Amino acid sequence: MAQDLSAQSLLEKISVDHLECSICINRFNQPKVLDCLHSFCLECLQKLSQGKETVDSKLKCPLCRRETTTQHVGDLPDNFTLSALVEEVTMQEKLLEGQVSEIECQSCNEGNPAASRCMDCDHFLCQECQRAHGRLAMLTSHQVYDLAQLRSGEIAYRSKLREAPKCGKHRDQDLSFYCNSCEQLVCTTCCILDHTKPEHSLTSLPEALERCKQEVAEVTVIAEQHKADFGIVMEEINVSNKKLEANFDDVRKKISVKANDEVAKIRQEEHTLKQELEKIYQDRVKTFGTAQATNNTEMSETERKLDEVNRLMAQASCFEIVDLKQKLLRNLKEETERFPRKVPSSLSFVEFDEEGQSAVGELVFETGPKSGSAAGLEAASTEQTPPARPLRQKDIGGKWYLKIQITQFGQKQTKFRRVFGVAVFSNGEILATDMGHKMLISYAPSSGKLQAHARPQRLQINGLDNPSCVAVNNDDHLVLLDKLAVKIFDRKHQPLHQFKPGEGPNSTPTCLAVDDNNLIAVGYEKAEEISLHEPDGTLIRTLPAAMIGSHLTISKQQRLIYTCWEKKKLVSTDYVGGKVFSSAIPCDMHGIWGPTGVCCDNSGYIFVAVHGWLSGGIYKFSSEGGILGCVISECKFPASITSLPGTGDLVVASNTSVQIFHEIQTNTEHFN
Repeated sequence: MAQDLSAQSLLEKISVDHLECSICINRFNQPKVLDCLHSFCLECLQKLSQGKETVDSKLKCPLCRRETTTQHVGDLPDNFTLSALVEEVTMQEKLLEGQVSEIECQSCNEGNPAASRCMDCDHFLCQECQRAHGRLAMLTSHQVYDLAQLRSGEIAYRSKLREAPKCGKHRDQDLSFYCNSCEQLVCTTCCILDHTKPEHSLTSLPEALERCKQEVAEVTVIAEQHKADFGIVMEEINVSNKKLEANFDDVRKKISVKANDEVAKIRQEEHTLKQELEKIYQDRVKTFGTAQATNNTEMSETERKLDEVNRLMAQASCFEIVDLKQKLLRNLKEETERFPRKVPSSLSFVEFDEEGQSAVGELVFETGPKSGSAAGLEAASTEQTPPARPLRQKDIGGKWYLKIQITQFGQKQTKFRRVFGVAVFSNGEILATDMGHKMLISYAPSSGKLQAHARPQRLQINGLDNPSCVAVNNDDHLVLLDKLAVKIFDRKHQPLHQFKPGEGPNSTPTCLAVDDNNLIAVGYEKAEEISLHEPDGTLIRTLPAAMIGSHLTISKQQRLIYTCWEKKKLVSTDYVGGKVFSSAIPCDMHGIWGPTGVCCDNSGYIFVAVHGWLSGGIYKFSSEGGILGCVISECKFPASITSLPGTGDLVVASNTSVQIFHEIQTNTEHFN
């Protein structure tokens, strides 16, 4: 008895979990399959679409809200497998209930207890009716089983719905062929009358079934891989989130220790820093959570459809599988087009710089554009796939190595804070703008050669407030972008000219360059323009410059060349605004990355700095914008770059340092 109760409990659980319609909360009655593979009772769907049935009317699934287009609800495919399962479970429940309350005979009206069941008549029989059943010649072939056999499971009750369906037009004909042209099952008569060659292509049912299974299996493999990708990305996000938690606690302690040393006068600064940290932390936690929730939802939907497809492939008849072929494949292909929403690991980084500008210090986040801002987080959270894999280092013209790295300047050996722009005089003296210190730094060569021990010094120039971009013209005049003004100084740092370029609210200058004729080009990121000026600042013309960012150079062919961080492009125009080329930057960095500095050497080759989180590199292009490869792969946080006259060495503004790379010529052939 305990075993029977356990079996009955199991049947009840199966009924609740799998056999109940989500609309009426009753067992399925004539279930129909929607395009999303959810099933509902025919009557429930008719009530749902009442008054809405028109030509190509749309029926919205109550569970996933996906729409199914159908003229009549009755035309939707039947879920024979589900109907058969409902019938079989219902019958098994009757048999188990019969242990307590006897099942009566359905063949007579005498109320006798049933002793057996005729599987062909689909009736319970008492002993007398069973004997009478066996005496009739036309019924002797019927299969009759004792109730004990059915209750014990020795004989399994199988619904007639699982038998091969008949043709809808010719009721006495089996569906034994599949028309590839019409994508439907047909009988022999239909083949002869309505599906003749050459307009129709017919295959046997076994062949159609095998082909359907093969196609479903191929797409299932891809969908399974996408499901695995979601799991991998979700685990990566969990790890990054934990790192963020650990770094968050560590930074809080550092902030508190430093603030307590300065006592009351810096308590307000401590509070301000914690608020800033908290905001960034909450923004990033929200970013992680949003990405995780999105991935979880997408993966759950993928799992549901895979489970439904696998169940149909395992339980449905060959006729139903072939009939639902297009729906199965369409749903599986939809899952292969889902991609996990990635969050760059750089968002877990947060540090504290005790030597910041304030008395307490300052927070340090990733150094990409709009670092730590909501826009930056949004850009990071919407990343779906990594950039295309690049050409790796190919020894283009020789090997490059780090020759000198300068990290400090002045008598007190002050550390660089944010080196942005670099330029060089004709004698090799290097100039660098440090936007963190709001200074211009000079690194002078000794005896005409660069020396690692030479000490960089701050240049004291009157009228210079906060220089960002720097260039040197053919007269060795210093050209600087200082806030909104362009300032020109002679070799002795005496002012020559000063002018404010641009007009209008979007004309904030973001980059500048000079050509061999000392003409000055100024770029404006928001206005997407370049203004060309005489050496004294007189405006020559304004040119369109789509996608221009914060870095600009001019080639010897008088071509304006600039980079676009957002679009990851290298773009060139001539002096009248005509486009010369627009080249994609190849890179395999994960997270936030993009091109920054750009310069040309004496041979006309173009070098582009690529800035990523904890990684960076220098790429080489032909004068026509053709990619040649990555020549320097180990260069962190590169911004502006320039080429040293004579040696061809590359000078790179690398955030907290100035790096000088030297090329060693080899016999390796150039590649195109």
